[in-house]
Amino acid sequence: MIAVDAHAQATSGPISPVVVPSAAPIPAGAPLELTLDEAVALALRYNRGIRSAYLQRVVQRFDLRVAERAFVPQGGIGIEVVQRRQDGETDGDIVISPSASWRTPLGGTVNFVWARADTLTGEGAEYETAGVSLSQPLLRGAGLAVNMAPVRIARLQEEINRLQLEATVAGTVSAVITSYRALIQAQEQARLAEEALARTRILLETNQALIAAGRMAASDIVQTESGVANQEVAVLQARQQVVSAQLGLLQLLALASRTNVVAVDPVAAARVEVDLDSAMATAFSSRIDLLAQRTSLEQMRQSLIVARNQRLWDVSLEASATRDDGPRFLDRFNETDTRVGLRLNIPIGDLSRRQSWLAADTNMQTAELAFEEMKQSVESQVLDAVQSVEASWLQVEAARRARALSEQALEIGQERLRFGRASNFEVLSLQADLRAADAQQLSANIAYLNALTALDQQIGSTLETWRISLND
Repeated sequence: MIAVDAHAQATSGPISPVVVPSAAPIPAGAPLELTLDEAVALALRYNRGIRSAYLQRVVQRFDLRVAERAFVPQGGIGIEVVQRRQDGETDGDIVISPSASWRTPLGGTVNFVWARADTLTGEGAEYETAGVSLSQPLLRGAGLAVNMAPVRIARLQEEINRLQLEATVAGTVSAVITSYRALIQAQEQARLAEEALARTRILLETNQALIAAGRMAASDIVQTESGVANQEVAVLQARQQVVSAQLGLLQLLALASRTNVVAVDPVAAARVEVDLDSAMATAFSSRIDLLAQRTSLEQMRQSLIVARNQRLWDVSLEASATRDDGPRFLDRFNETDTRVGLRLNIPIGDLSRRQSWLAADTNMQTAELAFEEMKQSVESQVLDAVQSVEASWLQVEAARRARALSEQALEIGQERLRFGRASNFEVLSLQADLRAADAQQLSANIAYLNALTALDQQIGSTLETWRISLND
């Protein structure tokens, strides 16, 4: 606290060091020291967004499995038991009717049905029928390209779903990296604030010695006491920032909010050479949203194939054979019915198929424009990310030089103060300059590291940089 009577304070002996009150932080308990690699590993294991994305993949993979079984023969067995009572007599039937169907990749459908009815009394079969039929489109719905289009669309959607999982993981990893560095920055700012407070207290002791020796006016110490009070406030604010950064990181790691997590990686910014052409090539081959848009465009092309085919006439080849074995005492019912023919259906005045084709064609052209727009956007974003990395490194070098000069200036000022050749205010200003230079160097280092992380995101190499393979 600042003394009211400076003269009384100067004549009453040395001032006891001021102890900064420490508010109890929300995170408590033994410190949990984490490296950045450990933080990323915890996020991959516990982050709720990633876990939710993996749960969705179970449904998505099953959707693909269903779509790919479009041309697998399907079958079923029907069983019916009927009991009848008439004129005091009881009888009944048990009917078994297996069936199977197969949709071919050319659009045809083959159906087989067999049914047999037996009496419950065991007197023999009531009837037995069997039939097979074929329907093969010749125009609408015919051809490998049209019938395989839904399967191709499902496979392309699976690629998009996997890319979305990669985007979720990569985005979470980048968020954890940024949050971890925010915690490092907050911890370092707290340390710098405490160092600044210690320097100001040393200056306060020097002032007291100078006043006791009669080489400084007692009123001049008020500036130093004010500086101590201001530094105490800065320390408390820095500690609060540490708590906020801890909570942000714990949220991403899905750890308990009261865990006292501590970032232990050093703030070391080393220059990384970035080749613009290589970065651009990597972005166009690996960037997730660009790959997803390209895949979506291919889905639109497949949908257009189907919509164009739906505008054709419905011409089909129909064939069937049915064997009907009636009751044994009526042999004349035992016969086979065979049929072959063509079926033609010409729509008149129906604009819905043209509407579907027009919508599919428009969607494809819109997707092509969106893809071209995204390619240009990716190019601009990569250019901006690369220049941001270069600019951030220049700021790191400038901040290092500024910090070294500020430290040297403070040492000279403190030496001059001891010999009475500098004012108290001048030394306080130099201390403030050094603290600002420390904070500037810290911010420049963090900004450069974050710029490299952002560049990884822009070119789609986050998972490769961190050697993360999806367990999908």
